Amino acid sequence: MEHLVPLARFGHIGNGIVWILAFLAVPIGLSGTVNLFRPVQGLQRPTGYLLVLLAVVFLAGFAWIGWFHYQIFVRLPIALPANLAEYLNSHLQMMNQGADFALPLYDAPSPPRYVLPLWLENGKYYFWFMCYALLALAAHFRLDHPRLRAALHILLAVQVGILFGAANPFSDPLPQFFGAVEPWFTGSLSPAQRLGLFMQLYPKMIFYYNAEYMWFHPPLLFLSYACITVTFVTSVFMLVGREQAVEKMGYDHARLGFFLLTVGMLLGYPWALKAWGPNWWWDPKICSSIMMWAIYSTYLHTRLYAHKPFMWYFSSLLGILCFLAMIFTFVSSFFFPGEHTFV
Repeated sequence: MEHLVPLARFGHIGNGIVWILAFLAVPIGLSGTVNLFRPVQGLQRPTGYLLVLLAVVFLAGFAWIGWFHYQIFVRLPIALPANLAEYLNSHLQMMNQGADFALPLYDAPSPPRYVLPLWLENGKYYFWFMCYALLALAAHFRLDHPRLRAALHILLAVQVGILFGAANPFSDPLPQFFGAVEPWFTGSLSPAQRLGLFMQLYPKMIFYYNAEYMWFHPPLLFLSYACITVTFVTSVFMLVGREQAVEKMGYDHARLGFFLLTVGMLLGYPWALKAWGPNWWWDPKICSSIMMWAIYSTYLHTRLYAHKPFMWYFSSLLGILCFLAMIFTFVSSFFFPGEHTFV
């Protein structure tokens, strides 16, 4: 595929970006660890500068991912010869009769192209951790609380470590996508084989890769995950001491995260009907997402009774439980088979 898309160039520059993120995350994590346990806090201003620089590098890497996806759009059209296109359209017309969601007919002058969202495969980890980095940066400057800052910094360093060691989107770009499309562009296929492969690629292009919901449903969920992570940190500190500013920041992030999670889940509903039909309801990740949403809703409602005895601590425990439910929801697709498996 290297002769069609600049895989090597993307990987070299992208890996350099991840190395820079790791280089910046090490002192951020170390200062966070020291400040979490020492009585005299230090390096607050230099750490703030490092956070700003890390956020800028994250955004630069995200722009680089966007550039690569644009190259895929430009360079990898699913083109068919005119005779095969005419034959294909006759079959698509028959298939579309009575179908709830029809496949568009093939347009030979303008063959279908992949409009890949920027949070596919390992790109979702990059986007998720970038969102948290931006929220941690805002929280750092919003609240002058050295130990809370330290905890946020440690979690950010851990996320960059996961990105560096296990979820680098640049080291092996989009392996599932390229594994599926590579035979189309590099294989010597007969007309029958080409039509058969097209009917494997085209529905997934229409209902998954190029689906308009793909640009809203996943990113809203990952933004909500980042908000839940900040709420988790504040909830831990609420168990340690009653500080109204800490609770206020956690609650503000919880409200935003709940709104994003709710809208993201609602947008997933019409997409699920379109892509999977009526048999999507009992997908394990959907069930666990509803469970997480219910816990999250309960957390927000407890604040109405924050003045009552012990509700402060009960609310903080629910904030921690929300985070654990989020982790379970995310990993459920890797362990329980369903429509979301490996997505």
